[in-house]
Amino acid sequence: MIASDKACVPGDLIAISLYPQHEIAFRASWVLEQFLYHRWEDIVPSLPDFMVGYLIQKNGSCQRHFTKIMMYLTDSGSNTEIKALISEHQEQIIETTFDWLIDPQTPVAVKVNCMDILLYFGKEQAWIHDELLSQVQFLLKDGSAALQSRGKRILKKLK
Repeated sequence: MIASDKACVPGDLIAISLYPQHEIAFRASWVLEQFLYHRWEDIVPSLPDFMVGYLIQKNGSCQRHFTKIMMYLTDSGSNTEIKALISEHQEQIIETTFDWLIDPQTPVAVKVNCMDILLYFGKEQAWIHDELLSQVQFLLKDGSAALQSRGKRILKKLK
């Protein structure tokens, strides 16, 4: 697996994931996500670059992997250094994540990950839970099975 190859560097993958050729960017994002599972300690120094990449990522296929990584980072088990980094970019992360959630062109897999990310931030800012509740209820009206499943789980946690 390429993620276990020590020559593979997370910072390079972040840069490649922003590449305009979607197939190349997608593959880089997928490998970057694999670092979470196989070489977590090697991705940590590149997290500031990841935060910047998250905010400017336009490729829906890459957003799926970026939101999975962000879900992991926002998990309550994240260490203090990571929480500080997230806090530093919090407003921009929230704005970007809401933008993806409400964009009709955003893939369902990205939308459901956005719900979890925003649920995390709602613990600190109550207005997020109110807005997330409204958005989830709206999305459930015509949502796919995956959206229905995650949306209902999120609604239970919000109530």
